[in-house]
Amino acid sequence: MALSEPGRMVKSARTAFEIIEYIHDHGGADLDEMTDEFDLAKSTLHGYLSTLESLEYLVSDGGSYHLSLKFLSHGIAARNSVPVSGQADTILSALANKTGLVAWLVVEEHGRAVYLDQAVGDEVGQTYGRISKRTDLHGPAAGKAILAHLSDGKIDAIVDNYGLRGRTDYTISSEDELHEELSTIRRQGYATSKHEVALGVQSVAAPVHHEGSVLGAISVSGTSNQIDDRYFEEELPAVVTTAAADLSDRYVEQHG
Repeated sequence: MALSEPGRMVKSARTAFEIIEYIHDHGGADLDEMTDEFDLAKSTLHGYLSTLESLEYLVSDGGSYHLSLKFLSHGIAARNSVPVSGQADTILSALANKTGLVAWLVVEEHGRAVYLDQAVGDEVGQTYGRISKRTDLHGPAAGKAILAHLSDGKIDAIVDNYGLRGRTDYTISSEDELHEELSTIRRQGYATSKHEVALGVQSVAAPVHHEGSVLGAISVSGTSNQIDDRYFEEELPAVVTTAAADLSDRYVEQHG
């Protein structure tokens, strides 16, 4: 559920997007499969699919429907509409090269963390996460770094809407625990996450600021095999906070 919803929703529009999301989540689907999933007559569902195909949002192949590349154009336009994304490429690359890990640019949208861009260091085998991934803010370090710099009212609204869903036994699960950690993040200037999104995955993140607002966060993530405790606790925070400060400065240079 989105952080805010209009009082009146157009049911047919919602159904169309639910179909699109189902096809996206399943990597494609056929009419019979979707008829079992949606409470619609087969002829009605076929009408939705045919309409979306005629508008070039779907392609069909042997009875199976897939998202078209038209979404690629929309996705690029959406990413380019986030001002901070245009200045992050070289900073992410430098951070990934320096640490040998995965560097991320993460922003908040509708109360979720969105992985907007990445650079991959030479020590990385398999990466956890992907560009465009949306997840809860209270798990990854980048999400917590952003959450710590939102207003109390927005934090409360996000928690009320999404709850504090646990991915592992280490994920923050109470509001008291959340607010205590957010206070620590504000004081030290960076956030950490260890086994909170997946066992063995850890990250460090720092916020990107402009005129008192948080634009997003820069983070570095890897596995516990790639990041030893001393580096995670003593060196990586300074490296990441420097990169986030550089991006904040670069944003000011470009946008004033």
